[in-house]
Amino acid sequence: MSIVSDNMKYLRKLHGMTQDQFARRMGIKRASVGAYEEQRANPNIDVLKTMSKLFNVSVDDLLKKDLRKIRETPNMLPMDKPSPASLIAEPKEKEPQTLAGIFEQFYTPPSTPSPPRSQPMPPSIPNSNSVITPVAEPPKPPTPVYQPPVPKSPPMYQSPTFNNTYENSNGTTIVQAPPNDYEKAAPQSIQYVRQSQLKEYLEKYNQSEYIRRLPTFEFPLLPNASYRAFEAGDDFTYPGSFLIGQFVGNWYDIADSKLYVLVARNLGIVCRRVYNQVKIKGTLLLSSDKVTIPTFEVPLKDVLEVWEIKAFFSAVLPEPTVSLDHLRHLVNQMQEELNRIKK
Repeated sequence: MSIVSDNMKYLRKLHGMTQDQFARRMGIKRASVGAYEEQRANPNIDVLKTMSKLFNVSVDDLLKKDLRKIRETPNMLPMDKPSPASLIAEPKEKEPQTLAGIFEQFYTPPSTPSPPRSQPMPPSIPNSNSVITPVAEPPKPPTPVYQPPVPKSPPMYQSPTFNNTYENSNGTTIVQAPPNDYEKAAPQSIQYVRQSQLKEYLEKYNQSEYIRRLPTFEFPLLPNASYRAFEAGDDFTYPGSFLIGQFVGNWYDIADSKLYVLVARNLGIVCRRVYNQVKIKGTLLLSSDKVTIPTFEVPLKDVLEVWEIKAFFSAVLPEPTVSLDHLRHLVNQMQEELNRIKK
C-alpha cells in the first residue's frame, strides 16, 4: 500500500503537522504513524476513515490516487519542504479547508436539498395616514451566574447502645426497646482496635469523635449491620488475630455457648463464650476455650458493649497438627518393611 503511505505523508506535511501532532489528531500512537509512512505496516479501515474525515478526502482517493500529482491550488505547500512555523504550531481546532478546493472535481460530498429561500418583501413606502410601529427586540435571557456546589457535611455518627437493663417485679420482665441507630449503610467499612488501644477504647467507646478517628478496613462479605474488629489477646485460640464482631443491642439476643467480645466495667475487653443467665441471676457466665483461664460471672449492669464474633483473620498460620490416619499409614508401611526383612 505505497500509495496510502505516500498520501498520508503528503497530506500530513501539506497541513504542516509533525508525526506527533498528526498522531494526536488521529488518536493513534506516534510509532504507528512512522510505521505507516515507512510502509512497515498498513493502516486499517478505521484509520483510513479517520484520515478521510480529517483531510476531507474520500477513502477511495487515499487508496487509488497519488495526491502528490495534483497541483491545481496555487497556495499548496511543497511536499518535502513544509514551513517551519507550521510544523511547530499546534493543530487548529477546525478542520483545514484548503484541500476542499483541490479535490472538488474528484470528490463531491452528498448534498442535502436546501429549503427554498423566501423572497424578500419590497419595502413599503409609508404615506401620511400610515402609522409606523417600532419593532421591539425580544428580551435577552439573563446571564446564568455560576454558584459552586456547597459541600455536604458527613452525617453524624452515633455510637450503638447496649441494653443492659433488666428488672423483674411480680413475675413481669421489663425489657428496654432496642435502639436502631447502630445500623450502617456500608457494612464493609469496619473500625478496628489494637491491643495497645484497649484501655483508651474502654474510656471513650461511646464518644462519636473518637470512634471516627479509629482506623478502618473493608470487608464486603458481611450483611448490613454494625461491625467492629478487636485485636485478640491470649484468651483467643490464635493470639494476634483480629476478631470481627457484630453489635448486639439487647442482652436477650445473647445466645449460649457463642463467642463474643465483651466491653465491661472492672473487666476490660475480653473474648469469651457466653451463657445467658440474666433471667436467673442477672449475670452472664463467661467461659474460655483455654483450660488455663477460669470461668466466672459478670453482672449485666456492668456490661457496656457486646459484639458477636462473625469472622476473624490472622497473619500467623496455625501450626500443623499430626493426622492419626497418616500415623497409621506410616505404621503399616513399617510393618510391611519388617515382614519383608524377616523373609
